[in-house]
Amino acid sequence: MAESLNKELLIPIDIKDVKLVDWLVDRSIVNRLWNEECAELRDLLKQEECPLVDIAGEIVSPIHYHNSVKILQALEESPFGSKNLIGQYTHEYTAKWARIVKLFQKDNTFLADSAKHIIQNVKYDIPLFKKQIARATQIKQDSIKKQADCSNNINKYQIKYREKCADIGIVGDHVRSELKNLVGEIPGRMSKIAADIGKLHSALSYYQVFARFLIKKADLEVCPLLFFVLQHGNVTVSQWETGTVPSQESDSDSSVEIIEPIETHDKNGCIVVSNEASDSMDVSSDNVTTEPAAELDCDIDFGIDTIDFGADIDFGDDIIDCGEIDFGCDDTEINVLEAGEDQKNELLLDNTSTRNKIIDELYELSAFLSSRQEELSRHSESILSEIPDCPPEIQTTQLENVEKMASVVEIPLNKLTNEKMRHLLLLKSSEKYIDRLTDSMHSQLRLCDKMEDSIEEMKQRIRDAERTYEEVEPKLQRAIDTTKSLKSCVETELSKKYKGRPVRIMGDINTL
Repeated sequence: MAESLNKELLIPIDIKDVKLVDWLVDRSIVNRLWNEECAELRDLLKQEECPLVDIAGEIVSPIHYHNSVKILQALEESPFGSKNLIGQYTHEYTAKWARIVKLFQKDNTFLADSAKHIIQNVKYDIPLFKKQIARATQIKQDSIKKQADCSNNINKYQIKYREKCADIGIVGDHVRSELKNLVGEIPGRMSKIAADIGKLHSALSYYQVFARFLIKKADLEVCPLLFFVLQHGNVTVSQWETGTVPSQESDSDSSVEIIEPIETHDKNGCIVVSNEASDSMDVSSDNVTTEPAAELDCDIDFGIDTIDFGADIDFGDDIIDCGEIDFGCDDTEINVLEAGEDQKNELLLDNTSTRNKIIDELYELSAFLSSRQEELSRHSESILSEIPDCPPEIQTTQLENVEKMASVVEIPLNKLTNEKMRHLLLLKSSEKYIDRLTDSMHSQLRLCDKMEDSIEEMKQRIRDAERTYEEVEPKLQRAIDTTKSLKSCVETELSKKYKGRPVRIMGDINTL
């Protein structure tokens, strides 16, 4: 019998942590209305919690039974712990804390209060602190990663900006003024391109001989504009179209002088138009004479005999008096340029139409040479030598010569079609393009500024996360230590009530 009793005392009592208060009430260890009977205790705790910081600053709020016992012990060891002859504390604070400890001990209220703190910490406070710390840690890690990404993006945008500046040919310190200065480079570049086209004699001659041989047309001309530039250089469009070198006075001679007409009236009152000094007009350098205008006959027969309008109406058929009209343009001469005169005075490589034609002919020549390279790499020239009347220029041209011709053709073609030349021509022709290109260049710098702002924002988020961690982490640690301490005290007190039988509080409290 004694042996079985001893074995029973060794069986532990397991209590779920979140059911601890209910377990104490069900076993009548604490009063069912314990929470209502603690009104006086709460009032005292509210009064004593403030001076608690001065007396025992290491004790943490909220106050529970075990902290109250420690505070009372600290007060007893201090000058505030003196007692009178009948054993009462002489200091008011010490007497109140003694009263608080006594109320905790009444009806085992301290066990229910400790169980309430355990449930509050395990179920609510500790998980909340852990989530706040985890969130702050995650925010810090994400912010550090995003900060690094922003720094990398800034480097990429700056590299892209410098590369774009290098492609256009500017430094990038003052974009708009540098773009405007680039327009002055166009004449020099066009002169170099014309010099490069002057080196295409072998390629053009080879292409022309080949084309004439295949088409059997002796007077066939290929790439006429390239041949013209090769022979005459980058001359004006007018010289290309007319074959004559324009005189220096061509601009002034190309205007049309219009003399203001003089209006008079004939004997019938009709308007007669004549010139101021003579009935002739001078157009350009040629004199074009016109005969004096004949008088206009105002008597017109409409083929209608008689119409009776019912009353005598004066239509003014006799004489039309138009009076004198003042147009406000006395002694005015209008000079009109011939259509397209400005374009004709442009150089071949400056004019859009002729420049595009030169590019087309360069592409044509390049395509022919590429085709010949492919043919020569697959077949020998013995095939062409068997064809009757094959020109010696075709038979003796080797693959190496064609490759060399192709490389020479690519030089002016690349210079005319590369990105920098495209920008230069657009800059020359449009002021709005300068604005668009400037804005496009500055957009890269604006992205860098945006990334800088993002970096500052990430730094602020990192500081906020660190501050949150520093504030919450001590609270979490205190809550864990308090919960473990309360668990140990409750297990010890309950074990005493069950004759030393081990008591274990189970649940999430053991995973803190």
